Amino acid sequence: MKFSPIFLLAALCTPFLQAQTPAEAAPKKKRAATVPAAGAEAAAPQGVVTQSRSVVKVNATSQRHNVHLPWQKESPSGRRGLGVVLAGNRVLVTGQMAADATYIELELPETGQKITAKVVAVDYEANLALLESPPSDRQKAFFAGLKPMDIDTSARIGDEVAILQTGRVGELIKSPLTISKVLTRRYIVEGSGFLVYEANNIVRSEANSFTLPVVKGTKLAGLLLSYDSKNQVTTILPAPIIEHFLKDVADGSYEGFPNLGMEMQTTQDEQFREFLGLKPNAPGVLVSSVMKGASAEKAGMKKGDILLSVNGFSIDSRGDYKDPQYGPLSSSHLVRGRAYVGDKVEIKVLREGKEVVLTSELARKQPGDHLVLPYLFDRGPRYVLMGGLLFQELSRPYIDSFGEEQRGGAILRLARIASHPDKYEEEGRKKLVFLSLVLPTPSAQGYDRLGGQVVNKVNGKAINSLDDLADAFKNAKDSLHVIELDEFPHVLYLDAFNAERDNMRLLNGAYRIGSLKRLE
Repeated sequence: MKFSPIFLLAALCTPFLQAQTPAEAAPKKKRAATVPAAGAEAAAPQGVVTQSRSVVKVNATSQRHNVHLPWQKESPSGRRGLGVVLAGNRVLVTGQMAADATYIELELPETGQKITAKVVAVDYEANLALLESPPSDRQKAFFAGLKPMDIDTSARIGDEVAILQTGRVGELIKSPLTISKVLTRRYIVEGSGFLVYEANNIVRSEANSFTLPVVKGTKLAGLLLSYDSKNQVTTILPAPIIEHFLKDVADGSYEGFPNLGMEMQTTQDEQFREFLGLKPNAPGVLVSSVMKGASAEKAGMKKGDILLSVNGFSIDSRGDYKDPQYGPLSSSHLVRGRAYVGDKVEIKVLREGKEVVLTSELARKQPGDHLVLPYLFDRGPRYVLMGGLLFQELSRPYIDSFGEEQRGGAILRLARIASHPDKYEEEGRKKLVFLSLVLPTPSAQGYDRLGGQVVNKVNGKAINSLDDLADAFKNAKDSLHVIELDEFPHVLYLDAFNAERDNMRLLNGAYRIGSLKRLE
Protein backbone atom coordinates (compact mmCIF):
# COMPACT_ATOMS: atom_id res chain seq x y z
CA MET A 1 0.00 0.00 0.00
CA LYS A 2 1.26 3.50 -0.85
CA PHE A 3 0.25 6.65 0.94
CA SER A 4 0.46 9.95 -0.92
CA PRO A 5 -1.16 13.38 -0.45
CA ILE A 6 -4.52 13.65 -2.21
CA PHE A 7 -5.64 17.22 -2.90
CA LEU A 8 -8.83 18.15 -1.09
CA LEU A 9 -10.67 14.88 -1.70
CA ALA A 10 -11.12 11.66 0.29
CA ALA A 11 -7.67 11.59 1.88
CA LEU A 12 -8.41 14.81 3.74
CA CYS A 13 -11.13 12.94 5.59
CA THR A 14 -9.12 9.84 6.52
CA PRO A 15 -6.40 9.19 9.13
CA PHE A 16 -3.03 9.20 7.39
CA LEU A 17 -1.84 5.67 8.03
CA GLN A 18 -5.18 4.13 7.20
CA ALA A 19 -5.76 5.39 3.66
CA GLN A 20 -3.95 6.43 0.52
CA THR A 21 -2.98 10.07 0.82
CA PRO A 22 2.10 14.19 -0.85
CA ALA A 23 20.63 30.75 3.22
CA GLU A 24 19.95 33.87 1.85
CA ALA A 25 19.27 36.31 4.69
CA ALA A 26 15.66 37.15 5.41
CA PRO A 27 14.53 40.78 5.18
CA LYS A 28 14.95 42.85 8.31
CA LYS A 29 11.38 42.56 9.49
CA LYS A 30 11.53 38.76 9.22
CA ARG A 31 14.94 38.48 10.87
CA ALA A 32 13.65 40.53 13.78
CA ALA A 33 10.58 38.31 14.11
CA THR A 34 12.31 35.18 15.33
CA VAL A 35 10.58 32.10 16.70
CA PRO A 36 10.55 32.20 20.52
CA ALA A 37 13.10 29.84 21.99
CA ALA A 38 11.34 26.63 22.92
CA GLY A 39 11.51 26.02 26.63
CA ALA A 40 12.19 29.68 27.37
CA GLU A 41 9.26 29.74 29.76
CA ALA A 42 10.72 26.93 31.85
CA ALA A 43 13.78 26.93 34.07
CA ALA A 44 14.36 23.20 33.67
CA PRO A 45 17.75 22.18 32.27
CA GLN A 46 17.98 21.18 28.61
CA GLY A 47 17.15 17.48 28.15
CA VAL A 48 14.83 17.26 31.16
CA VAL A 49 11.80 18.00 28.97
CA THR A 50 10.48 14.70 27.63
CA GLN A 51 9.00 14.34 24.18
CA SER A 52 5.78 12.88 25.56
CA ARG A 53 5.14 16.27 27.21
CA SER A 54 5.73 18.11 23.92
CA VAL A 55 2.94 16.50 21.89
CA VAL A 56 -0.85 16.54 22.21
CA LYS A 57 -3.58 14.67 20.40
CA VAL A 58 -5.55 16.78 17.94
CA ASN A 59 -9.13 15.81 17.05
CA ALA A 60 -10.89 17.63 14.23
CA THR A 61 -14.28 17.45 12.53
CA SER A 62 -14.25 18.58 8.91
CA GLN A 63 -16.94 19.21 6.33
CA ARG A 64 -16.04 20.37 2.85
CA HIS A 65 -18.29 21.77 0.16
CA ASN A 66 -19.47 19.73 -2.80
CA VAL A 67 -17.69 21.04 -5.91
CA HIS A 68 -20.42 19.70 -8.23
CA LEU A 69 -23.43 20.90 -6.19
CA PRO A 70 -21.76 23.93 -4.56
CA TRP A 71 -24.77 24.88 -2.43
CA GLN A 72 -24.34 21.61 -0.52
CA LYS A 73 -21.73 20.25 1.87
CA GLU A 74 -20.33 16.72 2.08
CA SER A 75 -20.98 14.57 5.14
CA PRO A 76 -18.84 15.47 8.18
CA SER A 77 -15.78 13.34 8.91
CA GLY A 78 -13.22 13.09 11.69
CA ARG A 79 -9.44 13.37 11.73
CA ARG A 80 -7.02 12.54 14.50
CA GLY A 81 -3.34 13.28 14.81
CA LEU A 82 -0.50 14.46 17.03
CA GLY A 83 0.37 18.13 17.26
CA VAL A 84 3.67 19.62 18.40
CA VAL A 85 3.58 22.02 21.36
CA LEU A 86 5.39 25.30 20.64
CA ALA A 87 6.11 28.39 22.73
CA GLY A 88 3.12 30.55 23.58
CA ASN A 89 0.82 27.55 24.10
CA ARG A 90 0.46 27.02 20.37
CA VAL A 91 0.29 23.68 18.55
CA LEU A 92 1.73 22.89 15.11
CA VAL A 93 -0.03 20.50 12.72
CA THR A 94 -0.21 19.96 8.96
CA GLY A 95 -2.55 22.13 6.94
CA GLN A 96 -4.50 19.02 5.95
CA MET A 97 -5.39 18.50 9.60
CA ALA A 98 -7.07 21.91 9.76
CA ALA A 99 -8.61 22.01 6.27
CA ASP A 100 -12.39 22.61 6.20
CA ALA A 101 -12.50 22.08 9.97
CA THR A 102 -15.74 22.90 11.76
CA TYR A 103 -14.45 21.86 15.18
CA ILE A 104 -10.95 21.26 16.62
CA GLU A 105 -9.96 20.07 20.08
CA LEU A 106 -6.68 19.28 21.81
CA GLU A 107 -6.33 16.25 24.07
CA LEU A 108 -3.67 15.23 26.57
CA PRO A 109 -2.49 11.72 25.54
CA GLU A 110 -2.22 10.30 29.07
CA THR A 111 -5.23 11.80 30.86
CA GLY A 112 -7.66 12.45 28.01
CA GLN A 113 -8.24 16.04 29.18
CA LYS A 114 -9.59 18.11 26.29
CA ILE A 115 -9.84 21.75 25.28
CA THR A 116 -11.18 23.46 22.16
CA ALA A 117 -8.81 25.13 19.69
CA LYS A 118 -8.90 27.29 16.58
CA VAL A 119 -6.64 27.93 13.59
CA VAL A 120 -4.58 31.11 13.98
CA ALA A 121 -2.41 30.67 10.86
CA VAL A 122 -2.50 28.28 7.93
CA ASP A 123 -0.64 27.87 4.64
CA TYR A 124 -2.13 25.13 2.48
CA GLU A 125 0.65 25.35 -0.11
CA ALA A 126 3.23 24.62 2.62
CA ASN A 127 0.74 22.26 4.35
CA LEU A 128 1.20 23.86 7.78
CA ALA A 129 -1.21 25.20 10.39
CA LEU A 130 -0.87 26.73 13.84
CA LEU A 131 -3.54 26.15 16.50
CA GLU A 132 -4.25 27.83 19.80
CA SER A 133 -6.89 27.71 22.49
CA PRO A 134 -8.45 30.98 23.74
CA PRO A 135 -6.77 32.23 26.97
CA SER A 136 -8.58 31.03 30.09
CA ASP A 137 -7.92 29.27 33.38
CA ARG A 138 -8.74 25.99 31.66
CA GLN A 139 -6.20 26.70 28.94
CA LYS A 140 -3.52 27.49 31.53
CA ALA A 141 -4.27 24.24 33.37
CA PHE A 142 -4.16 22.25 30.10
CA PHE A 143 -0.72 23.54 29.09
CA ALA A 144 0.73 23.65 32.62
CA GLY A 145 2.43 20.27 32.31
CA LEU A 146 3.47 20.65 28.65
CA LYS A 147 6.83 21.84 27.35
CA PRO A 148 7.54 23.47 23.97
CA MET A 149 9.73 21.56 21.53
CA ASP A 150 12.79 23.07 19.86
CA ILE A 151 13.20 22.97 16.07
CA ASP A 152 16.29 21.40 14.47
CA THR A 153 17.01 22.43 10.86
CA SER A 154 20.39 20.66 10.65
CA ALA A 155 19.25 17.29 9.24
CA ARG A 156 21.22 15.89 6.32
CA ILE A 157 21.30 12.71 4.28
CA GLY A 158 22.33 9.83 6.54
CA ASP A 159 20.96 11.36 9.76
CA GLU A 160 18.78 9.31 12.11
CA VAL A 161 15.30 10.63 12.89
CA ALA A 162 12.17 9.10 14.45
CA ILE A 163 8.42 9.35 14.00
CA LEU A 164 6.47 9.92 17.22
CA GLN A 165 3.12 8.27 17.90
CA THR A 166 1.12 7.57 21.01
CA GLY A 167 -0.42 4.27 22.03
CA ARG A 168 -3.85 3.51 23.42
CA VAL A 169 -3.06 4.75 26.93
CA GLY A 170 -0.84 7.66 25.87
CA GLU A 171 2.53 5.89 25.83
CA LEU A 172 5.07 7.33 23.40
CA ILE A 173 6.00 5.14 20.41
CA LYS A 174 9.07 5.94 18.28
CA SER A 175 9.75 4.56 14.80
CA PRO A 176 13.42 5.15 13.84
CA LEU A 177 14.24 6.24 10.27
CA THR A 178 17.31 7.20 8.25
CA ILE A 179 17.16 10.15 5.85
CA SER A 180 18.13 8.86 2.41
CA LYS A 181 17.22 11.72 0.05
CA VAL A 182 16.54 15.47 0.06
CA LEU A 183 14.54 16.81 -2.87
CA THR A 184 11.62 19.09 -3.76
CA ARG A 185 8.04 18.13 -4.61
CA ARG A 186 4.51 19.36 -4.01
CA TYR A 187 2.76 18.65 -0.73
CA ILE A 188 -1.00 18.89 -1.39
CA VAL A 189 -1.40 21.85 -3.75
CA GLU A 190 -0.66 21.43 -7.45
CA GLY A 191 2.21 23.55 -8.77
CA SER A 192 3.87 24.42 -5.45
CA GLY A 193 7.10 22.49 -4.88
CA PHE A 194 8.81 22.49 -1.49
CA LEU A 195 11.73 20.80 0.24
CA VAL A 196 11.12 17.22 1.46
CA TYR A 197 13.15 14.54 3.21
CA GLU A 198 12.81 10.90 2.23
CA ALA A 199 13.63 8.36 4.93
CA ASN A 200 13.71 4.57 5.07
CA ASN A 201 12.51 1.97 7.59
CA ILE A 202 9.30 0.37 8.82
CA VAL A 203 6.76 2.71 10.43
CA ARG A 204 4.45 1.14 12.96
CA SER A 205 0.79 1.90 12.28
CA GLU A 206 -1.22 3.34 15.15
CA ALA A 207 -4.56 5.09 15.40
CA ASN A 208 -4.74 8.88 15.65
CA SER A 209 -2.03 9.35 13.04
CA PHE A 210 -3.24 11.91 10.49
CA THR A 211 -0.48 14.30 11.59
CA LEU A 212 2.73 12.94 13.16
CA PRO A 213 5.89 14.71 14.38
CA VAL A 214 9.36 13.63 13.22
CA VAL A 215 12.20 14.28 15.65
CA LYS A 216 15.98 14.33 15.56
CA GLY A 217 17.10 13.58 19.08
CA THR A 218 14.74 15.61 21.23
CA LYS A 219 14.01 18.33 18.65
CA LEU A 220 11.48 18.67 15.85
CA ALA A 221 12.92 17.72 12.46
CA GLY A 222 9.66 17.72 10.50
CA LEU A 223 6.11 16.42 10.10
CA LEU A 224 5.09 13.23 8.37
CA LEU A 225 3.69 13.73 4.87
CA SER A 226 3.31 10.17 3.57
CA TYR A 227 4.43 6.58 4.07
CA ASP A 228 4.87 3.93 1.37
CA SER A 229 4.60 0.68 3.33
CA LYS A 230 5.52 -1.47 0.32
CA ASN A 231 8.87 0.24 -0.21
CA GLN A 232 9.21 1.45 3.40
CA VAL A 233 9.77 5.04 2.26
CA THR A 234 8.59 7.96 4.39
CA THR A 235 8.22 11.50 3.06
CA ILE A 236 8.78 14.28 5.61
CA LEU A 237 7.87 17.96 5.60
CA PRO A 238 11.20 19.31 6.91
CA ALA A 239 12.07 21.71 9.71
CA PRO A 240 13.47 24.49 7.45
CA ILE A 241 10.01 24.93 5.90
CA ILE A 242 8.41 24.86 9.36
CA GLU A 243 10.88 27.46 10.64
CA HIS A 244 10.18 29.71 7.63
CA PHE A 245 6.42 29.45 8.30
CA LEU A 246 6.77 30.25 12.02
CA LYS A 247 9.07 33.24 11.48
CA ASP A 248 6.64 34.63 8.93
CA VAL A 249 3.71 34.16 11.33
CA ALA A 250 5.58 35.69 14.29
CA ASP A 251 5.62 39.27 12.99
CA GLY A 252 1.83 39.35 12.70
CA SER A 253 1.62 39.75 8.91
CA TYR A 254 1.83 36.35 7.25
CA GLU A 255 2.88 36.67 3.61
CA GLY A 256 3.62 33.07 2.64
CA PHE A 257 6.38 31.54 0.57
CA PRO A 258 7.54 33.46 -2.51
CA ASN A 259 8.16 31.85 -5.88
CA LEU A 260 9.61 32.88 -9.21
CA GLY A 261 6.55 31.83 -11.19
CA MET A 262 8.25 30.19 -14.16
CA GLU A 263 8.62 26.78 -15.76
CA MET A 264 11.94 25.30 -16.86
CA GLN A 265 12.99 22.80 -19.49
CA THR A 266 16.20 20.83 -18.93
CA THR A 267 19.05 21.26 -21.40
CA GLN A 268 20.85 17.92 -21.10
CA ASP A 269 20.28 16.86 -24.70
CA GLU A 270 23.33 17.77 -26.79
CA GLN A 271 21.39 18.68 -29.94
CA PHE A 272 19.00 20.84 -27.94
CA ARG A 273 21.94 22.64 -26.32
CA GLU A 274 23.46 23.26 -29.73
CA PHE A 275 20.14 24.66 -30.95
CA LEU A 276 20.06 27.02 -27.95
CA GLY A 277 23.66 28.08 -28.46
CA LEU A 278 24.90 26.62 -25.18
CA LYS A 279 28.47 25.38 -24.88
CA PRO A 280 28.90 21.68 -23.89
CA ASN A 281 29.65 22.30 -20.20
CA ALA A 282 27.86 25.62 -19.76
CA PRO A 283 25.18 25.90 -17.04
CA GLY A 284 21.59 26.90 -17.61
CA VAL A 285 18.04 25.71 -18.30
CA LEU A 286 15.46 27.00 -20.76
CA VAL A 287 12.65 29.19 -19.43
CA SER A 288 9.61 27.61 -21.10
CA SER A 289 6.93 29.86 -19.57
CA VAL A 290 6.59 32.84 -17.23
CA MET A 291 3.55 33.23 -14.96
CA LYS A 292 1.66 36.50 -15.27
CA GLY A 293 2.12 38.73 -12.21
CA ALA A 294 4.76 36.54 -10.54
CA SER A 295 8.31 37.43 -9.44
CA ALA A 296 9.97 36.31 -12.69
CA GLU A 297 7.74 38.51 -14.86
CA LYS A 298 8.26 41.49 -12.54
CA ALA A 299 12.02 40.99 -12.87
CA GLY A 300 11.73 41.08 -16.66
CA MET A 301 12.29 37.39 -17.39
CA LYS A 302 10.97 36.20 -20.75
CA LYS A 303 10.00 32.90 -22.30
CA GLY A 304 13.05 31.60 -24.19
CA ASP A 305 15.63 32.97 -21.73
CA ILE A 306 18.32 30.61 -20.45
CA LEU A 307 18.37 30.74 -16.65
CA LEU A 308 22.02 30.76 -15.52
CA SER A 309 21.95 31.66 -11.81
CA VAL A 310 19.77 32.84 -8.93
CA ASN A 311 21.33 34.95 -6.16
CA GLY A 312 24.80 33.83 -7.21
CA PHE A 313 24.03 30.09 -7.27
CA SER A 314 24.76 28.55 -10.66
CA ILE A 315 21.90 26.53 -12.20
CA ASP A 316 22.97 23.36 -14.03
CA SER A 317 21.36 21.71 -17.07
CA ARG A 318 18.89 19.81 -14.84
CA GLY A 319 17.68 22.98 -13.10
CA ASP A 320 19.59 22.15 -9.90
CA TYR A 321 22.04 24.12 -7.81
CA LYS A 322 24.59 22.91 -5.26
CA ASP A 323 23.12 23.47 -1.80
CA PRO A 324 25.76 23.78 0.96
CA GLN A 325 23.71 21.52 3.29
CA TYR A 326 21.95 19.08 0.99
CA GLY A 327 24.04 18.89 -2.18
CA PRO A 328 22.33 19.00 -5.62
CA LEU A 329 18.81 20.39 -5.18
CA SER A 330 16.13 21.98 -7.36
CA SER A 331 16.68 25.69 -7.88
CA SER A 332 13.10 26.32 -6.69
CA HIS A 333 14.37 25.97 -3.11
CA LEU A 334 16.54 29.05 -3.57
CA VAL A 335 13.34 31.07 -3.53
CA ARG A 336 10.79 28.87 -1.74
CA GLY A 337 13.03 27.82 1.14
CA ARG A 338 15.86 30.31 1.46
CA ALA A 339 14.05 33.63 0.97
CA TYR A 340 11.00 35.64 2.07
CA VAL A 341 8.47 37.83 0.31
CA GLY A 342 10.10 41.22 -0.21
CA ASP A 343 13.67 39.90 -0.46
CA LYS A 344 15.78 41.16 -3.34
CA VAL A 345 16.54 38.55 -5.98
CA GLU A 346 19.22 38.69 -8.65
CA ILE A 347 18.68 36.49 -11.70
CA LYS A 348 21.21 36.02 -14.47
CA VAL A 349 19.89 34.86 -17.85
CA LEU A 350 21.28 34.30 -21.32
CA ARG A 351 19.17 36.19 -23.87
CA GLU A 352 20.02 36.18 -27.58
CA GLY A 353 23.57 35.10 -26.75
CA LYS A 354 24.18 37.85 -24.17
CA GLU A 355 24.14 37.63 -20.37
CA VAL A 356 21.51 39.82 -18.76
CA VAL A 357 21.20 40.50 -15.02
CA LEU A 358 17.64 40.95 -13.74
CA THR A 359 16.74 42.23 -10.26
CA SER A 360 13.44 42.44 -8.45
CA GLU A 361 11.69 41.85 -5.14
CA LEU A 362 10.30 38.40 -4.52
CA ALA A 363 6.53 38.17 -4.42
CA ARG A 364 3.89 35.56 -3.79
CA LYS A 365 0.98 35.28 -6.17
CA GLN A 366 -2.02 34.96 -3.88
CA PRO A 367 -4.36 32.00 -4.48
CA GLY A 368 -7.22 34.34 -5.40
CA ASP A 369 -5.08 36.02 -8.08
CA HIS A 370 -4.83 32.84 -10.16
CA LEU A 371 -7.08 32.46 -13.18
CA VAL A 372 -7.78 28.89 -12.06
CA LEU A 373 -8.10 28.63 -8.28
CA PRO A 374 -5.43 26.23 -6.91
CA TYR A 375 -7.54 25.13 -3.92
CA LEU A 376 -10.85 25.75 -2.15
CA PHE A 377 -10.22 24.95 1.50
CA ASP A 378 -12.46 26.45 4.18
CA ARG A 379 -15.00 27.93 1.78
CA GLY A 380 -17.50 26.88 -0.83
CA PRO A 381 -17.15 27.38 -4.59
CA ARG A 382 -18.59 30.61 -5.98
CA TYR A 383 -21.52 29.97 -8.30
CA VAL A 384 -24.53 31.45 -10.11
CA LEU A 385 -27.63 29.41 -10.96
CA MET A 386 -29.93 30.69 -13.70
CA GLY A 387 -32.91 28.72 -14.98
CA GLY A 388 -31.23 25.40 -14.25
CA LEU A 389 -27.83 26.36 -15.72
CA LEU A 390 -25.08 26.26 -13.09
CA PHE A 391 -22.04 28.47 -13.63
CA GLN A 392 -18.83 28.31 -11.57
CA GLU A 393 -15.27 29.61 -11.59
CA LEU A 394 -12.82 26.92 -12.67
CA SER A 395 -10.71 25.43 -9.88
CA ARG A 396 -8.21 22.63 -9.46
CA PRO A 397 -10.47 20.81 -6.97
CA TYR A 398 -13.22 20.67 -9.60
CA ILE A 399 -10.86 19.18 -12.20
CA ASP A 400 -9.25 16.79 -9.72
CA SER A 401 -12.65 15.51 -8.59
CA PHE A 402 -12.97 13.59 -11.87
CA GLY A 403 -9.71 11.64 -11.47
CA GLU A 404 -7.26 10.91 -14.26
CA GLU A 405 -9.41 8.15 -15.82
CA GLN A 406 -12.52 10.32 -16.21
CA ARG A 407 -10.86 13.37 -17.77
CA GLY A 408 -12.31 13.11 -21.25
CA GLY A 409 -14.08 15.59 -23.49
CA ALA A 410 -14.91 18.88 -21.81
CA ILE A 411 -13.10 18.01 -18.57
CA LEU A 412 -9.89 17.25 -20.45
CA ARG A 413 -10.26 20.59 -22.23
CA LEU A 414 -10.67 22.40 -18.92
CA ALA A 415 -7.62 20.61 -17.49
CA ARG A 416 -5.54 21.79 -20.44
CA ILE A 417 -6.74 25.36 -19.91
CA ALA A 418 -5.79 25.12 -16.23
CA SER A 419 -2.27 24.02 -17.19
CA HIS A 420 -1.86 26.67 -19.89
CA PRO A 421 -4.04 29.70 -19.04
CA ASP A 422 -1.95 32.24 -20.99
CA LYS A 423 -4.56 32.94 -23.68
CA TYR A 424 -7.28 33.80 -21.18
CA GLU A 425 -4.95 35.83 -18.94
CA GLU A 426 -3.92 37.92 -21.95
CA GLU A 427 -7.62 38.60 -22.59
CA GLY A 428 -7.76 40.18 -19.13
CA ARG A 429 -9.88 37.53 -17.44
CA LYS A 430 -9.65 37.42 -13.67
CA LYS A 431 -11.36 34.03 -13.39
CA LEU A 432 -12.50 31.43 -15.90
CA VAL A 433 -16.30 31.14 -15.72
CA PHE A 434 -17.76 27.94 -17.15
CA LEU A 435 -21.06 26.07 -17.39
CA SER A 436 -20.57 23.17 -14.98
CA LEU A 437 -24.00 21.52 -14.79
CA VAL A 438 -27.49 21.61 -16.32
CA LEU A 439 -30.41 20.79 -14.02
CA PRO A 440 -33.62 19.37 -15.55
CA THR A 441 -35.83 22.47 -15.82
CA PRO A 442 -38.17 23.60 -18.62
CA SER A 443 -35.87 26.54 -19.39
CA ALA A 444 -32.82 24.30 -19.83
CA GLN A 445 -34.56 21.65 -21.92
CA GLY A 446 -32.30 20.56 -24.76
CA TYR A 447 -29.15 21.75 -23.00
CA ASP A 448 -28.93 18.76 -20.64
CA ARG A 449 -25.85 17.24 -22.31
CA LEU A 450 -23.82 20.42 -22.11
CA GLY A 451 -21.20 21.01 -19.44
CA GLY A 452 -17.61 22.15 -19.11
CA GLN A 453 -18.14 25.03 -21.54
CA VAL A 454 -16.20 28.29 -21.03
CA VAL A 455 -18.47 31.36 -21.02
CA ASN A 456 -17.32 34.34 -23.08
CA LYS A 457 -20.27 36.74 -23.01
CA VAL A 458 -23.75 37.02 -21.50
CA ASN A 459 -26.22 39.54 -22.93
CA GLY A 460 -23.35 41.21 -24.77
CA LYS A 461 -21.21 41.67 -21.65
CA ALA A 462 -17.71 40.12 -21.56
CA ILE A 463 -17.41 37.68 -18.67
CA ASN A 464 -14.10 38.03 -16.84
CA SER A 465 -15.40 36.85 -13.46
CA LEU A 466 -18.52 35.44 -11.82
CA ASP A 467 -19.44 38.96 -10.66
CA ASP A 468 -19.63 39.99 -14.32
CA LEU A 469 -21.96 37.07 -14.97
CA ALA A 470 -24.30 38.00 -12.12
CA ASP A 471 -24.48 41.59 -13.39
CA ALA A 472 -25.05 40.48 -16.99
CA PHE A 473 -28.09 38.40 -16.03
CA LYS A 474 -29.77 41.59 -14.75
CA ASN A 475 -30.03 42.89 -18.31
CA ALA A 476 -31.88 40.47 -20.58
CA LYS A 477 -32.14 41.36 -24.29
CA ASP A 478 -35.72 41.34 -25.59
CA SER A 479 -36.70 39.07 -22.65
CA LEU A 480 -33.94 36.60 -23.57
CA HIS A 481 -30.63 35.77 -21.90
CA VAL A 482 -28.02 35.23 -24.62
CA ILE A 483 -25.06 33.13 -23.42
CA GLU A 484 -22.00 32.91 -25.71
CA LEU A 485 -19.66 29.93 -25.23
CA ASP A 486 -16.18 28.97 -26.37
CA GLU A 487 -17.29 25.69 -27.95
CA PHE A 488 -20.29 24.20 -29.77
CA PRO A 489 -23.16 25.13 -29.73
CA HIS A 490 -21.52 28.53 -29.11
CA VAL A 491 -24.77 30.31 -28.17
CA LEU A 492 -27.50 29.41 -25.65
CA TYR A 493 -30.83 31.19 -25.19
CA LEU A 494 -32.90 31.37 -22.01
CA ASP A 495 -36.33 32.93 -21.78
CA ALA A 496 -35.84 35.44 -18.95
CA PHE A 497 -39.37 35.07 -17.51
CA ASN A 498 -39.32 31.26 -17.55
CA ALA A 499 -35.79 31.21 -16.13
CA GLU A 500 -36.91 33.28 -13.13
CA ARG A 501 -39.89 30.97 -12.64
CA ASP A 502 -37.59 27.95 -12.68
CA ASN A 503 -35.30 29.70 -10.18
CA MET A 504 -38.19 29.95 -7.72
CA ARG A 505 -38.98 26.24 -8.20
CA LEU A 506 -35.36 25.29 -7.57
CA LEU A 507 -35.15 27.18 -4.28
CA ASN A 508 -35.68 24.73 -1.43
CA GLY A 509 -36.78 22.05 -3.89
CA ALA A 510 -35.46 18.55 -4.47
CA TYR A 511 -31.86 19.78 -4.86
CA ARG A 512 -31.89 21.52 -1.44
CA ILE A 513 -30.80 24.79 -3.01
CA GLY A 514 -30.85 27.52 -0.38
CA SER A 515 -29.44 30.28 -2.57
CA LEU A 516 -29.20 30.88 -6.32
CA LYS A 517 -25.70 32.29 -6.04
CA ARG A 518 -22.62 32.57 -3.87
CA LEU A 519 -20.38 35.51 -4.73
CA GLU A 520 -18.50 36.10 -1.47
